[in-house]
Amino acid sequence: MDKNLNPLRLIIALGLIVYLGWLLLKPSPSEALVVQETTPTSSSAKTALPTAIPTPEAAPALPCPGNIEQVTLSNYEIRLKISGSAERILVYTDQGNVTASTLEAGSAGEYRVRTPGPATAVQLDNCEPLNLR
Repeated sequence: MDKNLNPLRLIIALGLIVYLGWLLLKPSPSEALVVQETTPTSSSAKTALPTAIPTPEAAPALPCPGNIEQVTLSNYEIRLKISGSAERILVYTDQGNVTASTLEAGSAGEYRVRTPGPATAVQLDNCEPLNLR
């Protein structure tokens, strides 16, 4: 070995090699992640269903009382302006779904919901989901 090669140089070189290896081996954001959701199939049995896209809940017979007027997205948060009334906000992400109560998420028609990743769809109560892709 070279006498001029000191331990600091070895640590830096090893760190660079580990970092580049991590960059090459981590999954790309374009790969879809599978989310496990449990849905009741009978009164006592539950089954896990894998899903990669949001599945809308059963549509109500009445028109939706709430309406999404504006959506602002960031990587770990979604901001909504809502007209009308809603009890909950359901945000779909590739990392999992987030449900927030409108009483806790904001007021006066402006709401903020923290998410585990970028949002792909948002839904008020049992209304039709709004696709954000």
